[in-house]
Amino acid sequence: MTTLPDYAVSPGDHIEEWLDDQGINAAELARRLDVTPKHVSELLSGRAPLSATVALGLERVTGIPARIWNRFEAGYREDLARLAETDKLAVQHEQAKLLPLAYLRKWKFISAPAGDKAGTVREVLEIFGIAHLDAFDATWVHGKVAYRKATLASDKAYERATWLALGERHAGLDKLGNYDKAGLEAILPELRALTAHPNPVEAIDEVTELLRGVGVALCLIPPIPGFGVHGATRWINGHPVVQLSVRGKKDDQLWFTLFHELGHVLLHSHKAVFLQGAGDQAEAEADAFASSTLVPEHYRDRLPTGRNIGAVRELATELGIAPSIVLGQAQRLTTDFAWGQELKVTLQWDSNESEE
Repeated sequence: MTTLPDYAVSPGDHIEEWLDDQGINAAELARRLDVTPKHVSELLSGRAPLSATVALGLERVTGIPARIWNRFEAGYREDLARLAETDKLAVQHEQAKLLPLAYLRKWKFISAPAGDKAGTVREVLEIFGIAHLDAFDATWVHGKVAYRKATLASDKAYERATWLALGERHAGLDKLGNYDKAGLEAILPELRALTAHPNPVEAIDEVTELLRGVGVALCLIPPIPGFGVHGATRWINGHPVVQLSVRGKKDDQLWFTLFHELGHVLLHSHKAVFLQGAGDQAEAEADAFASSTLVPEHYRDRLPTGRNIGAVRELATELGIAPSIVLGQAQRLTTDFAWGQELKVTLQWDSNESEE
């Protein structure tokens, strides 16, 4: 974030500098501008605004274009307003403390240090797209926009709203083409094959580009401690936005969550937000879509019912998918999760990431 100055330079400061350079006093400038000495005095002190008429007069007197003087005036008034706002922002810091500020700083979503109350609030307001934290509940908890009000009115409203807002900001919707449902269905086999990539992080970059090609935004936002969600899907301005938290940091969870969310895109309403783990019918249908897309139904009777690593690898090779996916489905089938961990790939993101 750009550091803003904690001072304001008035047009009068620039006028005074010109007077010094030219060896002209304020009284002489008043005569040349055909205004009163009092008015010049107020201009120099910043108490009087510099009008467009005076700017034109200064253009003729100084040779500096009126647009420059007008720019000085506009910048000065904006800086004064910003400085006056600092105290008002600082007062909102108590409200901001309800949000996961430590998380936002850890992942560099905000850069203001903890001691900078006004700066912290300013950056938080930008994340949520609101002018004052008093607007948070109305916009993000009880708002009229369907995806914002769904499932947010809970004890985790602040965490959920923060996580969703970050996804909206990082979705890159302004550069996304129209959603193409047939196109999405057509690339499912290619997406499925990418699960076998030896480096899941590189694979997810390829997945992101493929999805953007059919108008689907995919963004990965780190999980907020205490907010147990693996993924979410909602529609924003006609575009499906799939958001993953990569909780668990293993490739099988990443891939299953991705296809679960794509199930919501293809099967369900465009007017709701779907948070994985809600336990409703739509979530069950998305689970079924992910399972059958990754391991088609006519292969399910070949899922090993015992701790057979060789059978897992063999079926994964035949299907052209990651062994961890076959393992995960076998484990769900038998409810035996205490084996095969060596088949799961730990996701290694950039060097800035640390363990939750």
